[in-house]
Amino acid sequence: MEKTSIIIVDDHQLIIDGLVRMVSEDDRFEVVATYNSPEEALKKVPLLQPDILMTDLDMPGMNGLELIRKIRTEMPDQKIILLTMHLDKATVKSAMEREVNAYLLKNLDEREFLMALNKVRQGQRYFSYEVTDTLASRDVEIKPKEQLKTLGLTEREREVLTLIAEGLSSKMIADDLSISLSTVETHRKALIKKLEVSNVAGLVRIAVQEGLV
Repeated sequence: MEKTSIIIVDDHQLIIDGLVRMVSEDDRFEVVATYNSPEEALKKVPLLQPDILMTDLDMPGMNGLELIRKIRTEMPDQKIILLTMHLDKATVKSAMEREVNAYLLKNLDEREFLMALNKVRQGQRYFSYEVTDTLASRDVEIKPKEQLKTLGLTEREREVLTLIAEGLSSKMIADDLSISLSTVETHRKALIKKLEVSNVAGLVRIAVQEGLV
């Protein structure tokens, strides 16, 4: 079985060493490069094209969210994990807007860490439990579950909503459901309108609240 390649970006070498150790104990994954500088990572990631990019948030110079934004511009389908100690709503919202595949807190244990890696590897999303609580308790109103059923979502739209929340790209959703890319985009626009949100992050928050992922 071909291993899933991972690049780790963190300005603390001790953190990198610990992550490399955990990854090396699981034969599904391998760390192909590590960087203490996001600027250096920005140069090398497009060349190495890892399956997963894992980055810290607070680093000298460019921070993790800015790194993610720039990587997303060049590599829109890159799987990205944000690993941080920050749990404030503004940071979570910014990460969601950048469509991270996982938002992990640095206090997680090895079991949860490897489970998150595997979910991202399989094309799903994963958020530490505290992150989903933060999303569910946000100030923006979320429609309760019983109301969601009255919004006129078709079965297909519910399927698309679930796959969006799991982190699949439009192309991956089209392949998974055997429909065209344009049809997926039509469903995405319909969901944003029907659920009264402004972007994908809003769709994901509702899907998390409704237990679809």
